[in-house]
Amino acid sequence: MASRTSLINTINTNYWMLQHMEMPAVIRRRTRLSPEARREQLMQCAIEVFSKRGLGRAGHAEIAQLAQVSVATVFNYFSNRELLVDHVLVQIEDFFSHMVRKNFIDINEQQSKSPHQAIHDYLADFVDAAINNPQFTYIWLEWSSAIREDTWPRYLALLDNNIAIISDKIAPAIASGEINTYLTTTEFARSLSNQGYMILQLVNQPQAMDREGIIAFLEKYVTSALAKAER
Repeated sequence: MASRTSLINTINTNYWMLQHMEMPAVIRRRTRLSPEARREQLMQCAIEVFSKRGLGRAGHAEIAQLAQVSVATVFNYFSNRELLVDHVLVQIEDFFSHMVRKNFIDINEQQSKSPHQAIHDYLADFVDAAINNPQFTYIWLEWSSAIREDTWPRYLALLDNNIAIISDKIAPAIASGEINTYLTTTEFARSLSNQGYMILQLVNQPQAMDREGIIAFLEKYVTSALAKAER
């Protein structure tokens, strides 16, 4: 009887131990990305960090924290802060240059847009960027309004290039009288390029209009400069 009691006690003890035993921790292996995929991941994290921290404050450590990698890994791809800023600005340049080229350069005869349609589509694309890609527009906003010695000349080069592309599209319409305006071609192109500031305000105000309302308002505002009064 004593042996049976001892056996039962042993079984109960072992059962209790099994119930309370800590299971071995599962070893989670960090996903190994290809160099190209890792660079892309880090650049996406950089865009996110720079949009929040700004061109003058964002750095490798914050990117590493967001990407969940070591700081050394970030330095392996972007060896210094100047190189990191350069790569971020390349992304912003490409994003907004593409927006202008897409709407103001005619690829072929079948895809030719009227100047008014090009203006409408450009404004719509910028509104969509402010809504769907706010990180890009926030970086653009700071870059275009902060006269930093290291980045300001580069922004002016981007602006001048975009103004030239818009002017090439608008100039023939002004010359033919299709568009009547008190502004010169360059003045109007500059005015259109600067609508990004108003777009960001309209999109981010507490009680913002819907997308279509914002585009309609902007088009009225911008094209009011294209309605020179008849004498």
